[in-house]
Amino acid sequence: MTLSYDRDADVLYLTFERLPNQSCVYVENENGDILRLNKHDGNIVGCTIPFFLKRSAKGRLEIPEIGSVPFNELAKSLLA
Repeated sequence: MTLSYDRDADVLYLTFERLPNQSCVYVENENGDILRLNKHDGNIVGCTIPFFLKRSAKGRLEIPEIGSVPFNELAKSLLA
């Protein structure tokens, strides 16, 4: 896993597996968090968290529901 932070944009990028963009499906939740999924097998390959420092300054920051129903159900419908 790699972490990278864009200070100018205040965005944290978590990458579990590097894939070409055309091999990914992007799923966004209501906070603007984006999961990157392998479109061939549905595995999560990364996550983008915008406004990371701004949001974390307000207290505990929850990483998106990786592996939970909201993202998984949407991912399954996109990959079907």
